[in-house]
Amino acid sequence: MKIVMALMVLAIAAGGAAWIFIALRKYKERKAFEQEREASFVAEMLKNKPAPTAAPAPVATPKAPPADPLTATAESIRAALAAGRGAEAAKAFLAVVDQRTKLTLEPPTWEGLGRALLAQAAYLEAAWALHAGAVLAGDLVGAQKRLVEVAARAGDAGQAQNALKLYATLLAKYPQSQYADFVRANMKAEEKKLPKG
Repeated sequence: MKIVMALMVLAIAAGGAAWIFIALRKYKERKAFEQEREASFVAEMLKNKPAPTAAPAPVATPKAPPADPLTATAESIRAALAAGRGAEAAKAFLAVVDQRTKLTLEPPTWEGLGRALLAQAAYLEAAWALHAGAVLAGDLVGAQKRLVEVAARAGDAGQAQNALKLYATLLAKYPQSQYADFVRANMKAEEKKLPKG
């Protein structure tokens, strides 16, 4: 009887150790996948980041308009935000939204643009801009918070479809997010708001 009990305890311990080993291996694989995915996203964003200039341009010299339309758009967004004209900045961005990954703006400018787009109820575009700014600044937790914030605002505005898209984006980009349970619960609430059909 003692031998049987000892064998059972040994079998349970071995099974537990095997389960822990498998769980750790899966966790490491998932973490490596997440890091690789995030690194490729950050690399794409950094690729479009403007290079620092060696010497600042003279202030007194009037600038000629840039030949590149995206550079001109980036400058008009910066100028509009600096002047407190968020709607104008949002309109300029929406005109080139299909080329947004090629637009070179600094993290604070992306943040300001995202807030301007949010004020215009352009939720998907606002989420993209706010997320991009946080990622470029190296604030991945902030990037996740911004997706949650905009998704909640879309849901509050009666745009359940957009809220669900943003929540799904967060779960796809950050499957191990600290906000994952909160997001899943909010997704269920938003799904109930969808029209039955």
